[in-house]
Amino acid sequence: VLAVRDALSKPRVHDRLDPAWVQLVKFHQGAFALAEYAAVLAELRMCRFGRDSAWRIMANLGALDEIRHTQIPLLLGHDLLEMDGNFDWTHKAYHTNNLIVVAARHLFEDGFLAANAIDIAIQLNFVIETGFTNLQFMALAAMADGADHHVFEKALASIQTDEARHAQIGHPVVRALMRHGGRGYAQYLLDKMWWRCWRLFLATTGTAMDYLAPIEARTRSFKEFMQEWVIEHFMRNLEEFEFDLPWFWRLFLDELDYAHHSLQPALYSCRTMLWFDEPTPSEPERAWLRDKYPTWVQTYEPIWDRIEDAWERQGEGSTLTYTLPALCNLCQLPTVFIGPGNSTACSLKRNGRSYLFCSQPCRWIFEKEPERFGGHRTVVDRVITGEAPSDLQDLLIWMGHDTLESTG
Repeated sequence: VLAVRDALSKPRVHDRLDPAWVQLVKFHQGAFALAEYAAVLAELRMCRFGRDSAWRIMANLGALDEIRHTQIPLLLGHDLLEMDGNFDWTHKAYHTNNLIVVAARHLFEDGFLAANAIDIAIQLNFVIETGFTNLQFMALAAMADGADHHVFEKALASIQTDEARHAQIGHPVVRALMRHGGRGYAQYLLDKMWWRCWRLFLATTGTAMDYLAPIEARTRSFKEFMQEWVIEHFMRNLEEFEFDLPWFWRLFLDELDYAHHSLQPALYSCRTMLWFDEPTPSEPERAWLRDKYPTWVQTYEPIWDRIEDAWERQGEGSTLTYTLPALCNLCQLPTVFIGPGNSTACSLKRNGRSYLFCSQPCRWIFEKEPERFGGHRTVVDRVITGEAPSDLQDLLIWMGHDTLESTG
């Protein structure tokens, strides 16, 4: 990575990057750079509490890997500060209350930091690193190559070579757990982390791939990458241990066609609450979306038509939201996952409090561990209880957007 960075620094290739691609990189850097540091702590927890010496040694090596995975994006983010000051969110994001960052932090703290060694091995090494990191690092690296951002490409691919090594921890831990009667527990952790990862990665990687990558870099759609890099690969892991498909598998497959498309207009209208810019899809991009997602033209294109018409008639202000979206009490994301003709949102009352969820699987996870999740307050909850300011301008500052330049 350093060699490629040095070789490409003189021609100033950053100046030639597609503007929307720059936003994709800002999004990725803020959402994942310090998640890698959370993974350092997860590996160190296994290094200390793993039940076998081989496990502890592999976790020690894994911690070294994850330190490098933290250092690389921090270095590249610092390089890009000259281009755009919002690259300071590479380091800043996880120290803020930004609503998207809260969702990411909620997942990684649940899976990495507030978990024992066995849970970490299944959630991090077995599910995330053999399931979803291929999408984040290999598929996105292919897109980076198409976008001529070769330093970013090499950084992503380099990180995945390490992930493939310490991902090996998960399989033997699952095998040992199975021998000792832990099949049901392992199945629950698999189902829980699969859904939690799906929610976060559709929000970050899915929207970025299909709305921020330049057309020439879109070798495949997010759905196609998910089918090849995640579903086909991970199905082999399920078959090896004779795990059942997660009970929500049909919903997951259906959401490949619409979930990230339904979230994208929400991100666009809430762009002042983000650390990167969001564009409307151009006509060539619309044609690409129509081709890749046959239902897009009936369900989502009219939404973008209304947004562009409102801008034309009433100005940019008419395309912005001035209130927070309703947020899921489990995944912390906006409850806007609306497919053709249906909404997946649902609610629950417990101990005198009403909880809102974006989907049945999020509610199911909550009901499985109510003491774990019941006390957490979403950003909306914090506004209602007075913990966060209700005035939008003050709220943006509370979220970390302390200057106009630090908003999307």
